[in-house]
Amino acid sequence: MELIPIDAHITGIDHNLIARPGVGMVFVVQGDDVAIIETGASPTVPDTLAGLERMGIARDAVRHILCTHVHMDHAGGAGFLAEALPNATVYINSMTGPHLVDPSRLIPSVERAVGPEAWPHHGTVQPLDPARLLPAENLHLDLGQGVILEAVPTPGHSADHIAYWDRKSGGMFIGDGTSVSMPRLKLTFPVAPPPGYNRDEHLATVARLRQLDISRFYITHFGVYEDVAGLLDATETKLAELYDLVCAALDSEQIDVPALSRQWLPYDPADPDSLIARSWGEMSVNGMLRYERKRREKAA
Repeated sequence: MELIPIDAHITGIDHNLIARPGVGMVFVVQGDDVAIIETGASPTVPDTLAGLERMGIARDAVRHILCTHVHMDHAGGAGFLAEALPNATVYINSMTGPHLVDPSRLIPSVERAVGPEAWPHHGTVQPLDPARLLPAENLHLDLGQGVILEAVPTPGHSADHIAYWDRKSGGMFIGDGTSVSMPRLKLTFPVAPPPGYNRDEHLATVARLRQLDISRFYITHFGVYEDVAGLLDATETKLAELYDLVCAALDSEQIDVPALSRQWLPYDPADPDSLIARSWGEMSVNGMLRYERKRREKAA
């Protein structure tokens, strides 16, 4: 666990997602009230709680837990965190909030998406008391001291995806709404997971974000990205590369998901971190394949 100072009122907690530093974080936002953005997968919850303790934040002082979307590396720890933080309300898109109350469909869906190698790092989902859950779509959360968090719909990566715009710093907690960018991997790329990935919505989200006066992105995977236009450009470029690869494979009827993933995200198989690129790359190939097959079926 590592504390990462970001702004006077924002601190990141690197919670060792997938048992590695530099892969996932939660963000602690402080005004008069305290909010946490993202929860990480359930195995990361002890590190998040240790980070709060090191910051001197009492567990009963945390009032809000904001999730960008329901995928387990972003919201899977919600039930466990809510149990440990007794005064906190969990916010997520109402279309997927029920999956945190009854995770019986969420868990096998994520297991299929991430693959057998990465799945053990995702833990499980503890059912959340529905009384602790509120919809995030229209959230305007005033934490005091000029710290306001506003929900911004950012579908594409998933239909339920919501970013949170910190109006004090101008930065946006973007989740997976654009791309992941992890210095330890030396890779920046969008993640396109099945079953809900939608390329049209993703590109529309990128176009809408260009119209906003965003000062920087706070990326769950991983950290602060100052070049807002650069990240949006990179997202469009890598999406175009992935889409072209997938379309060519479908046209030739030669679909080798691992090979397509390696073409899209070159990585060294001997690198211990290759698990991340391999898992998320193959997941994205599968997600884009599903999207394009559905698009072609509809157009036929």
